[in-house]
Amino acid sequence: MDKVFITGGSGFVGAHVVRAYLNEGWEVHVFGPSPKPCLTKVDMAQITFHQGNIANHDDIKQAVKAADPSLVVSLAAYGDTGQGLLASAAANESAALQVNVTGFHNLLSTCLFQKVPRVIWASTLAVFGSSKLYKNGVAYDDSARRPETFYGLTKVLAEDIAGFYRAEHGLTLTGLRLPLVFGPGLWYQGVASKIKEIFESIAEQKAVEISAPAESIDLMYVKDVARSFIHLTNFNGSLGPIYNLTAYPGSASAIADIVCELHPTSRIKVNAVKSSREYPEANGNKLRQETGFSYKFDLHEACKDYINELSGT
Repeated sequence: MDKVFITGGSGFVGAHVVRAYLNEGWEVHVFGPSPKPCLTKVDMAQITFHQGNIANHDDIKQAVKAADPSLVVSLAAYGDTGQGLLASAAANESAALQVNVTGFHNLLSTCLFQKVPRVIWASTLAVFGSSKLYKNGVAYDDSARRPETFYGLTKVLAEDIAGFYRAEHGLTLTGLRLPLVFGPGLWYQGVASKIKEIFESIAEQKAVEISAPAESIDLMYVKDVARSFIHLTNFNGSLGPIYNLTAYPGSASAIADIVCELHPTSRIKVNAVKSSREYPEANGNKLRQETGFSYKFDLHEACKDYINELSGT
């Protein structure tokens, strides 16, 4: 049985990725400080958990050696404030550097030393700057990275480290720049938590009023994000160093409209406010053209599945 070693597997996206690899028949090893907040007792019964701090080189070195994986999936990112990745990095820049940059370097150097065959890792579309910086407001895979957040900056640094290890050391690794991810299991505050409130209002049969950005932003359902890692794992062709991962633009208002269509008795009010940032639209055609990946859940199907997950159906 093939073995996968996942950092950040106890987080929101990470827990879905863990379950996706389990469903594919992989032996799953997860590394992190704790199974909390997202790994359940059912998950823990099916995986091997290695406790440690990714910023501590010895911790990650010993865990990778013990697991001896054929694939490493890197999802670890600093979010200890519970306010989301962007806000957490802004609140504690030093901690964000320790996890997102030093920790990532520790992982890649360990993978090189242990001769791990492949690495797939998560970057972010936050490496791009304001939409005004890009022609027609569109950011491609090779567009200039001009982050306006410290979290985005840490991921630019991580991308450069990954590029160095790929080009100079021959490490086989590919990154995916994740969009705003929504779906069941989200535990922290932030833009996506506004979307979460909409779905929880249906599950709890209560009225909700939220304020959320009026502008559309690149979205993807968490199950499709997990599918993207499985897709790259199973892809037999050559892969580039980094890809924009996109599904569709959307907003809290658009999601509320769909939820109200699915549940006409719902009581949802979205107050649209102007965002403090103007994000570019990310173009993800390169990933689709080179690997054939496409999302399964459009916005309507994602909303339906999310509601079913929360209602237990």
